[in-house]
Amino acid sequence: MIIGITGTIGAGKSTAVSYLEKKGFRHVSLSGYLAEEARRRGEQPTRPVLRRIGNKMRKTSDTALVEQALGEYGLKDNVAVESLHTIPEIAYVKGLGGKVIAIDAPLSLRWERVQSRGGEKDASYDAFLVEQNRQMSSSDANENNLASAIEAADFHIENAGTEEELFQGIDAILSKFDA
Repeated sequence: MIIGITGTIGAGKSTAVSYLEKKGFRHVSLSGYLAEEARRRGEQPTRPVLRRIGNKMRKTSDTALVEQALGEYGLKDNVAVESLHTIPEIAYVKGLGGKVIAIDAPLSLRWERVQSRGGEKDASYDAFLVEQNRQMSSSDANENNLASAIEAADFHIENAGTEEELFQGIDAILSKFDA
């Protein structure tokens, strides 16, 4: 089974994937793949750098990033591929028989989460908002467009509650495939 994850910054995508890992899914992180590529190039893996590298890869093929990241792991196991940002990436996962879950949360809660994790990709609130807006809209199919990716997902979770509520939402989605 392949589960794709899309969603806004700080919505809980990584938490969802960690939960899926406990259920036996292999984690494939597009952001992690891009961070490794940034470091290989001697660059800091900031959100703008990751976006630039990812968008450049997508210019060669609109599914290059997801294909390369998945290609390293193969599809023998259950896979949770995190941070699909474009319609072609969503379509690619669906074309492999996968389903896509979109995760979102209110902006203020997402900023609190971003601050609490203190990751190297996260900067100031202003930078967070700028990146949020960049990721949400693009007229180029080969660039980040989370608004369209979220809309194209098969399932949607509003992650404004507890982790347990997020996990219950994921379990409810997974139960649809057990029947």
